[in-house]
Order: sequence, then C-alpha cells, then structure tokens
Amino acid sequence: MAVEIKIRKAKKEDIGEMAVLIYRLKKLNEEFDTHFKVSSDAEKRIPEYLERILNEPDRFFVIVATIGSKVVAVLKADVRERISYEPPQDIRITDFYIAPEHRRSGLGKRMISELKSQMRSSGYKLLTVEFPTFNVIAKNFYMKEKFVENITVLRYIE
Repeated sequence: MAVEIKIRKAKKEDIGEMAVLIYRLKKLNEEFDTHFKVSSDAEKRIPEYLERILNEPDRFFVIVATIGSKVVAVLKADVRERISYEPPQDIRITDFYIAPEHRRSGLGKRMISELKSQMRSSGYKLLTVEFPTFNVIAKNFYMKEKFVENITVLRYIE
C-alpha cells in the first residue's frame, strides 16, 4: 500500500516540525560551504521566524508535504520587488527541504508544481531560487525543472 503524501499551505500547528526540517537544511548548507555557519541560537529563532511569516501570506509562500499529520517536507518562498524590471515581482525559493527518506520520489517536483499553481493564482509569473553554489544536487534538480541560471551573487567577508 502506497503512502499518501499531501501537499498544502503550511499552518501554525506545523511550525515545530517545519523548524526541524529548516534547521536540517541550514546544517546541510553548512556542509556544502562553511561560510554558511549555523548560528548557536538558530533552533530557537527558526520557529519564531516561521510563526511571523505565516502571518504574512501576501509576502511569503510556505508549503508543506505531510503523511498524516507528520510534516516530511517544507518549501518557503519570498515575494520580492523588482522595481526596475518586468514582471515587477518574483517569487524566490529560499528554503526547500525534503526528509531524506522521501527524496527521489517525485515529491520535489510536486511541491514546485504546487508553488507554481499558488503563485499563478496570486498573479505572479516569475519563480527564482537561491541555494549554496556548491550544492550541485540542488542545481541539477532545478535545471531538470527548467530553471536557468539568472544572476550571480558574490560574497566578501572580513
């Protein structure tokens, strides 16, 4: 019997499990690049942040995948202004994590599809994503989903 995974907008009661997954994502990013050092208070701050953004549905898209009541994946995207370009906003995926046991099952593709559906119904047309440069797994996934390289961000740290 196949396990039914549902994809839906996140709710306040998902915050605890979403926070664990986001924290795991940040620790994974730290493995790809040590300049993504996870702060010592991240586990405390992430749930607070999630609670705040769930109260701003016009500025953020937050989607979860669940099995029963258990959250097994989370995707967060920000509405960003592009004052000099058309379209005037983009939706930027900044956090996307699927529990390892549910990867390579088509779930990522389904979650991106749900985000596209939600953004279309909200009038948005441009979807972008950010992730650490050395995360070739993420890059390959997004390229398969027809994303193309768009912008380069460099960093300088003293």
